[in-house]
Amino acid sequence: MKSVTKANSAMRNLTVAAATLSCMVICMFSYGARAAEFNLTPNQENAAPLTKLSADEGTEFVKEYYAALSRVDIPAVVAKFAETVDYEGEGQRDRSYIRSDLEKYVARWPILSFKPEATTVSPKEDGSAAVTFNLSYSLANDTKTTSGHSTNNWILRRINEKLQIISQREVVHPNARPGLDKSPIPEAVEPEEALSDEDLAKSRKAQVAPERASKATSAAKTPRTNALGDFVIALDIGHSPLRGGAISARGVSEYQFNRRLVTELYAKLQSFGFTRSFIINPEGEEIHLIKRAAVANERNADLFLAIHHDSVKDTYLKKWETDGKIQKYCDDFHGYSIFISRKNPKAAESARFATALGSALLNTGLTPTLHHAEQENRPLLDREKGIYAFDDLVVLKTTKMPAVLLECGVIVNRIEEEKLNTPEYRDRLTNAIEQAISKFASTPAATANSSQAPAKQEEN
Repeated sequence: MKSVTKANSAMRNLTVAAATLSCMVICMFSYGARAAEFNLTPNQENAAPLTKLSADEGTEFVKEYYAALSRVDIPAVVAKFAETVDYEGEGQRDRSYIRSDLEKYVARWPILSFKPEATTVSPKEDGSAAVTFNLSYSLANDTKTTSGHSTNNWILRRINEKLQIISQREVVHPNARPGLDKSPIPEAVEPEEALSDEDLAKSRKAQVAPERASKATSAAKTPRTNALGDFVIALDIGHSPLRGGAISARGVSEYQFNRRLVTELYAKLQSFGFTRSFIINPEGEEIHLIKRAAVANERNADLFLAIHHDSVKDTYLKKWETDGKIQKYCDDFHGYSIFISRKNPKAAESARFATALGSALLNTGLTPTLHHAEQENRPLLDREKGIYAFDDLVVLKTTKMPAVLLECGVIVNRIEEEKLNTPEYRDRLTNAIEQAISKFASTPAATANSSQAPAKQEEN
């Protein structure tokens, strides 16, 4: 009996030991699985397979990244990173660290220009994709400039149906230039649109003398006659592809609106006999604002007209979803606005053309927006015609001829954006502009005394 009991006891002990061992194995496997689970980054937990990421999609992602960085739109740049990123060989870094690093970068280099190129996309087995590209860059501050190129290797993954960077590496190759600290600010840089006289003087000292366009275009202009063909209009496309300006209610950069309207306006002016008119920077290069005015001065333009499209202060913007994306809009303001600089050497003639332009726009049924007076405390010179003073706008105060900046409409207004996307509405705009130019060009210069005082500021 004792032996049976011992045998049963041994059997029970063996069973318990086996059960314990089995439990330990299961626990160990479970622990290993949990450890692996806990070691997953949020990126891996939420990641969906990245199927067939096209070269176009990768190229556009890189382009958007550097467009936002050029605008110093740090939130937009940070949003393109995952929650944690293998960042520049420093190990895993979170978004707060990346934001701080980028803020220090743009504080050191407030003037930025980037041109990504030669982007290649290589899908990986784990569902991510390697993106490699070259980057040409120019950076500047008040005392120093630098430029060069870099080779970049990113890993992208689709997280919650959105592409994000999970790894970023860059190898920089600065241009070897002696006396780098004394180099001029590169022309491929666009600083703030408005500069005080003191800051403008500093910027001019740092600027390279503008290149002469060509012997044909830079030659002294023949004496003016009354023929419209002798009247030269310099058309400036506001902003640039990398510095796109305002973003419309449907996510389109202001530059695209500006370029389209200038192209259509130029064709109309040519057809109406203004054959010597020209577009500044038709190729869309990243040229300095001072150079834009310098080109108009060098080519002896009779009138400078900058074409822009408008937005509002961020505090007035609301969010909505369109085409599956969240965009910002404001339907509370609409209409055109006209700006002149009273520091322009032809300030009185600038005001005269602005008046003609405002009248022509009103006559075609368009109305001005007055929100710049309220939101920016901008001096309102003519409430009825929507004419403002913006004395320190670089392109207006540094041109030697009458100069005006026209905001054609408020593109964060969803209804006005749709109107501006129709050929019929743009035709109304360009017709009004052409009528104002024709009236201005046909009036003898002697009738506008350039020494007279600028228009009196209207009390708000």
